[in-house]
Amino acid sequence: MLSVAKEEAFAMIPGDNCHSLKEVQESPNWPEWERAIHTELEQLCRMGTWKLVDKPAGAVPIANKWVFAKKRNKEGILTKYKARLVTKGCTQCPGHDYIETHSPVVHLETIRAILVIAPTQKLIIQQMDIKGAYLNRTLKEHVYMHQPEGFVDRTRRVCLLIKTLYGLKQARREWNIKLDTKLRR
Repeated sequence: MLSVAKEEAFAMIPGDNCHSLKEVQESPNWPEWERAIHTELEQLCRMGTWKLVDKPAGAVPIANKWVFAKKRNKEGILTKYKARLVTKGCTQCPGHDYIETHSPVVHLETIRAILVIAPTQKLIIQQMDIKGAYLNRTLKEHVYMHQPEGFVDRTRRVCLLIKTLYGLKQARREWNIKLDTKLRR
């Protein structure tokens, strides 16, 4: 008899995701969301993601937004409030804000094949999560971004992006180049 394991992962429960800064500020969980926002901003500062500069003439800063999610374990228990600042890459201008976006993608069938072959060859498989992966690559282009909503320094300055940020069209490519270089050493 074949038994099928029932997967009990809770990726999301209705009402877990908030769609705007205003929505989380009005939520009864605002202190937790505020901590998540500060955690994200601290990481962005620690990684040197941008510097505030006066907007150059002719520069068109790209927009950004906050993305909020409650993270749960497989039992559905809330484990973390997550806030991420992402750029709205759809507002980037090709040839100016980015040149190349291509990045290799692994097919699920390839991963399955490796998982089947590994035990027969006595290989060890490890998985890891790289926190803020996209923040590890220096941006080549001069890309300007508006200051994050709710954290404007009351000047007309904009963020000159130093590192790639989630949402940028070239972020995947730049991360892949960085990872590939490190793995080949």
